[in-house]
Amino acid sequence: MPDLRVLVVASNPLARAGLAALLADQPGMTIVGQVENDLPDALDVYRPDVVVWDMGWEPLTFLEKVRDLRDSRIPVIALLANVTNAIESASALLGAGLRGLLLQNSNAAVLASALAAAANGMTVIGTPIADSVLADSIRINTASSEFSKPDALTTRELEVINLIAEGLPNKTIAGKLNISEHTVKFHVNAILTKLGAQSRTEAVVRATRLGLITL
Repeated sequence: MPDLRVLVVASNPLARAGLAALLADQPGMTIVGQVENDLPDALDVYRPDVVVWDMGWEPLTFLEKVRDLRDSRIPVIALLANVTNAIESASALLGAGLRGLLLQNSNAAVLASALAAAANGMTVIGTPIADSVLADSIRINTASSEFSKPDALTTRELEVINLIAEGLPNKTIAGKLNISEHTVKFHVNAILTKLGAQSRTEAVVRATRLGLITL
Protein backbone atom coordinates (compact mmCIF):
# COMPACT_ATOMS: atom_id res chain seq x y z
CA MET A 1 0.00 0.00 0.00
CA PRO A 2 1.46 3.42 -0.93
CA ASP A 3 2.31 5.92 1.80
CA LEU A 4 -0.33 8.43 2.86
CA ARG A 5 0.45 11.79 1.26
CA VAL A 6 0.23 14.47 3.97
CA LEU A 7 0.18 18.24 3.47
CA VAL A 8 1.17 20.28 6.55
CA VAL A 9 -0.45 23.70 7.01
CA ALA A 10 0.44 26.27 9.68
CA SER A 11 0.95 30.03 9.89
CA ASN A 12 4.17 29.70 11.87
CA PRO A 13 7.12 28.27 9.88
CA LEU A 14 8.58 26.66 13.01
CA ALA A 15 5.26 24.94 13.69
CA ARG A 16 5.17 23.68 10.10
CA ALA A 17 8.70 22.31 10.28
CA GLY A 18 8.12 20.69 13.67
CA LEU A 19 4.88 19.07 12.60
CA ALA A 20 6.41 17.78 9.38
CA ALA A 21 9.40 16.34 11.25
CA LEU A 22 7.10 14.68 13.79
CA LEU A 23 5.06 12.93 11.11
CA ALA A 24 7.95 12.10 8.77
CA ASP A 25 9.18 9.45 11.23
CA GLN A 26 5.82 7.66 11.24
CA PRO A 27 5.52 4.57 9.03
CA GLY A 28 3.22 4.93 6.04
CA MET A 29 3.44 8.74 6.00
CA THR A 30 5.00 10.95 3.34
CA ILE A 31 5.08 14.73 3.83
CA VAL A 32 4.41 16.15 0.37
CA GLY A 33 4.53 19.82 1.33
CA GLN A 34 4.46 22.53 3.96
CA VAL A 35 2.43 25.70 3.35
CA GLU A 36 1.21 28.70 5.29
CA ASN A 37 -2.51 29.09 4.62
CA ASP A 38 -2.66 29.40 0.83
CA LEU A 39 -5.37 26.82 0.32
CA PRO A 40 -7.02 25.47 -1.83
CA ASP A 41 -4.30 26.27 -4.43
CA ALA A 42 -1.81 24.10 -2.54
CA LEU A 43 -4.06 21.08 -3.00
CA ASP A 44 -3.59 21.26 -6.77
CA VAL A 45 0.17 21.62 -6.39
CA TYR A 46 0.84 18.88 -3.82
CA ARG A 47 -2.17 16.55 -4.36
CA PRO A 48 -2.27 15.25 -0.76
CA ASP A 49 -4.44 12.42 0.52
CA VAL A 50 -5.04 14.29 3.78
CA VAL A 51 -4.24 17.68 5.34
CA VAL A 52 -3.17 18.46 8.90
CA TRP A 53 -3.74 22.14 9.72
CA ASP A 54 -2.37 23.80 12.86
CA MET A 55 -5.02 26.49 13.51
CA GLY A 56 -3.65 27.56 16.88
CA TRP A 57 -5.59 29.91 19.12
CA GLU A 58 -8.02 31.41 16.59
CA PRO A 59 -9.37 28.57 14.45
CA LEU A 60 -12.61 30.36 13.59
CA THR A 61 -10.64 32.88 11.54
CA PHE A 62 -10.09 30.05 9.05
CA LEU A 63 -13.75 29.07 8.82
CA GLU A 64 -14.32 30.43 5.30
CA LYS A 65 -11.17 28.75 4.01
CA VAL A 66 -12.35 25.47 5.49
CA ARG A 67 -15.67 25.83 3.66
CA ASP A 68 -13.79 26.52 0.43
CA LEU A 69 -12.08 23.12 0.76
CA ARG A 70 -15.30 21.12 1.08
CA ASP A 71 -15.61 20.46 -2.67
CA SER A 72 -12.09 19.04 -2.82
CA ARG A 73 -13.21 16.06 -0.66
CA ILE A 74 -9.70 15.92 0.80
CA PRO A 75 -10.04 15.32 4.56
CA VAL A 76 -8.63 18.02 6.81
CA ILE A 77 -7.70 17.55 10.47
CA ALA A 78 -7.26 20.68 12.58
CA LEU A 79 -4.91 21.09 15.54
CA LEU A 80 -6.26 23.41 18.23
CA ALA A 81 -4.49 25.16 21.09
CA ASN A 82 -6.49 23.80 24.03
CA VAL A 83 -9.81 22.25 25.05
CA THR A 84 -11.47 25.61 25.77
CA ASN A 85 -10.53 26.66 22.28
CA ALA A 86 -12.00 23.42 20.96
CA ILE A 87 -15.33 23.68 22.81
CA GLU A 88 -15.87 27.17 21.39
CA SER A 89 -15.09 26.24 17.79
CA ALA A 90 -15.71 22.50 17.31
CA SER A 91 -19.30 22.72 16.10
CA ALA A 92 -18.59 25.45 13.54
CA LEU A 93 -15.43 23.78 12.23
CA LEU A 94 -16.97 20.33 11.81
CA GLY A 95 -20.04 21.89 10.27
CA ALA A 96 -17.80 23.67 7.76
CA GLY A 97 -16.35 20.36 6.65
CA LEU A 98 -13.37 19.47 8.86
CA ARG A 99 -12.91 15.74 9.37
CA GLY A 100 -11.04 15.85 12.66
CA LEU A 101 -10.07 17.87 15.72
CA LEU A 102 -6.98 17.22 17.83
CA LEU A 103 -4.93 19.22 20.31
CA GLN A 104 -1.60 20.71 19.26
CA ASN A 105 0.22 18.61 21.86
CA SER A 106 -1.02 15.30 20.42
CA ASN A 107 1.85 12.86 19.97
CA ALA A 108 3.07 11.51 16.64
CA ALA A 109 1.29 8.17 16.94
CA VAL A 110 -2.06 9.83 17.68
CA LEU A 111 -1.61 12.23 14.76
CA ALA A 112 -0.69 9.44 12.37
CA SER A 113 -3.63 7.29 13.44
CA ALA A 114 -6.03 10.21 13.10
CA LEU A 115 -4.77 11.08 9.62
CA ALA A 116 -5.11 7.48 8.49
CA ALA A 117 -8.65 7.28 9.90
CA ALA A 118 -9.67 10.54 8.22
CA ALA A 119 -8.23 9.33 4.91
CA ASN A 120 -10.50 6.29 5.24
CA GLY A 121 -13.63 8.39 5.64
CA MET A 122 -13.85 8.64 9.42
CA THR A 123 -14.42 11.72 11.54
CA VAL A 124 -11.82 11.94 14.31
CA ILE A 125 -12.18 13.82 17.60
CA GLY A 126 -9.30 13.60 20.07
CA THR A 127 -10.18 12.12 23.46
CA PRO A 128 -9.44 15.30 25.50
CA ILE A 129 -11.64 17.34 23.16
CA ALA A 130 -14.43 14.74 23.09
CA ASP A 131 -14.43 14.43 26.88
CA SER A 132 -14.52 18.20 27.31
CA VAL A 133 -17.34 18.69 24.80
CA LEU A 134 -19.35 15.98 26.55
CA ALA A 135 -18.63 17.42 29.99
CA ASP A 136 -19.75 20.85 28.81
CA SER A 137 -22.93 19.36 27.35
CA ILE A 138 -23.68 17.47 30.58
CA ARG A 139 -23.07 20.60 32.64
CA ILE A 140 -25.50 22.63 30.52
CA ASN A 141 -28.17 19.96 30.47
CA THR A 142 -27.87 19.22 34.19
CA ALA A 143 -28.25 22.91 34.99
CA SER A 144 -31.54 22.95 33.08
CA SER A 145 -32.65 19.58 34.54
CA GLU A 146 -32.83 18.07 31.05
CA PHE A 147 -30.02 15.51 31.14
CA SER A 148 -31.15 11.91 30.93
CA LYS A 149 -30.24 8.56 29.41
CA PRO A 150 -30.52 8.82 25.60
CA ASP A 151 -33.60 7.36 23.96
CA ALA A 152 -33.03 4.82 21.18
CA LEU A 153 -32.50 6.31 17.73
CA THR A 154 -34.62 5.09 14.84
CA THR A 155 -33.04 3.45 11.80
CA ARG A 156 -33.35 6.69 9.82
CA GLU A 157 -31.87 8.73 12.66
CA LEU A 158 -28.91 6.34 12.78
CA GLU A 159 -28.38 6.93 9.06
CA VAL A 160 -28.51 10.68 9.60
CA ILE A 161 -26.10 10.74 12.56
CA ASN A 162 -23.58 8.68 10.61
CA LEU A 163 -23.76 11.12 7.70
CA ILE A 164 -23.41 14.04 10.13
CA ALA A 165 -20.27 12.32 11.43
CA GLU A 166 -18.90 12.48 7.88
CA GLY A 167 -19.20 16.27 8.07
CA LEU A 168 -22.04 16.45 5.53
CA PRO A 169 -24.52 19.38 5.53
CA ASN A 170 -28.28 18.83 5.59
CA LYS A 171 -28.68 19.38 1.85
CA THR A 172 -26.18 16.63 1.00
CA ILE A 173 -27.70 14.27 3.57
CA ALA A 174 -31.11 14.85 2.01
CA GLY A 175 -29.75 13.91 -1.41
CA LYS A 176 -28.05 10.76 -0.15
CA LEU A 177 -31.17 9.55 1.67
CA ASN A 178 -33.60 10.75 -1.02
CA ILE A 179 -35.61 12.80 1.46
CA SER A 180 -36.33 16.52 1.76
CA GLU A 181 -33.99 18.92 3.54
CA HIS A 182 -36.90 19.77 5.87
CA THR A 183 -37.15 16.09 6.85
CA VAL A 184 -33.41 16.01 7.54
CA LYS A 185 -33.78 19.01 9.87
CA PHE A 186 -36.59 17.18 11.67
CA HIS A 187 -34.35 14.12 12.15
CA VAL A 188 -31.41 16.25 13.30
CA ASN A 189 -33.56 17.97 15.93
CA ALA A 190 -34.83 14.58 17.12
CA ILE A 191 -31.26 13.26 17.36
CA LEU A 192 -30.10 16.29 19.37
CA THR A 193 -33.04 15.89 21.74
CA LYS A 194 -32.56 12.15 22.25
CA LEU A 195 -28.80 12.44 22.78
CA GLY A 196 -29.13 15.48 25.03
CA ALA A 197 -26.76 17.39 22.73
CA GLN A 198 -26.55 21.12 22.18
CA SER A 199 -24.94 20.88 18.75
CA ARG A 200 -24.17 18.48 15.91
CA THR A 201 -20.62 18.12 17.27
CA GLU A 202 -21.86 17.03 20.70
CA ALA A 203 -24.30 14.63 19.04
CA VAL A 204 -21.48 12.98 17.08
CA VAL A 205 -19.32 12.72 20.21
CA ARG A 206 -22.12 11.17 22.25
CA ALA A 207 -23.13 8.82 19.43
CA THR A 208 -19.51 7.69 19.09
CA ARG A 209 -19.28 6.98 22.80
CA LEU A 210 -22.52 4.99 22.57
CA GLY A 211 -21.25 2.96 19.62
CA LEU A 212 -23.81 4.40 17.19
CA ILE A 213 -21.28 5.67 14.64
CA THR A 214 -20.48 2.86 12.22
CA LEU A 215 -17.86 4.51 9.99
